[in-house]
Amino acid sequence: MWVRSEYTSELAVLAAWVSLLVPWNVVYHTRATVEGFPIVEGTVFFLRFAFFELQFRQDTIVEGELGIENVAELLEVTYPGTELAANVYITSPPTSATFYDGTLWQASVLWTVAAAALALAFALSIALYFRTDETVERLPVSEVRLMGILLGIATVGMVGASVLYYLERDVVGTPVPAGVVVVGAFSLVLLRTKPLPEDEK
Repeated sequence: MWVRSEYTSELAVLAAWVSLLVPWNVVYHTRATVEGFPIVEGTVFFLRFAFFELQFRQDTIVEGELGIENVAELLEVTYPGTELAANVYITSPPTSATFYDGTLWQASVLWTVAAAALALAFALSIALYFRTDETVERLPVSEVRLMGILLGIATVGMVGASVLYYLERDVVGTPVPAGVVVVGAFSLVLLRTKPLPEDEK
């Protein structure tokens, strides 16, 4: 893909910012059952962004001998998160990694790796936005290629996490990695971008 040289840095900055803003994983889990308590049912909506996850926990129905007052505690045992408002929770990749074990721990670790790559991409984008010439001169490779590599690492981490979340879909629901496609597409475009021949020195 050919791009005028004066726009390559802007393309890298735009790709990084959009990658941070788009939710890379969306889940609507209509039957949230707690292990050991199969009579607990509810709905949890997950929005996973680069650095945090928002959870919207809807009213839960309890049938049998358990009292309704135990529902919130049971959900807290199943999902990590700090309550922001009524039924709205937030968590981060490292927090999820320390909360879960097994497959969900591995998924959270991959998400953490992706978040670290996106944090570096964001730092690079800020440097490119405010000090373009100085940043480009100091980089060992093209700023566009470096951004493409960082977004590629994030994509691999998020794809791996999505696969592992899918394996545990009975607990966390079926993941829809919509944002992963966007980040991956940006990575591919950046890695294939070249300045127009007449712009090359």
